[in-house]
Amino acid sequence: MYDALLRLLQASSVTRNLRITDLKIYGRNAFRVKMRAALTPTLTFQVWLNHNPRHTRYAYQLFSPGSPLLRWDNTPHYPRLKTNFPHHFHDDQGQITPSALQGDPLRD
Repeated sequence: MYDALLRLLQASSVTRNLRITDLKIYGRNAFRVKMRAALTPTLTFQVWLNHNPRHTRYAYQLFSPGSPLLRWDNTPHYPRLKTNFPHHFHDDQGQITPSALQGDPLRD
């Protein structure tokens, strides 16, 4: 999955200067990775994944220099969000809402 995600982001017409800032391969089909890509001169997209055959934890974040703007993740710390738990979205006002993402990085 790691290689496929890397190829997907490299092929995207909106990502530039894709770089891997952290990579740990634990074994066959188990890894942790953080990638960042510029979308514009002032917007960066970050992908963080911790994947193994049992689960995939993710956090996708959009930020400008020094300021997180938007984040989608599946850390199970908002059980009150009954719809699509644990997938949720953090907006630029600090509100937490359910997310339509499913935890499949190649589709989400």
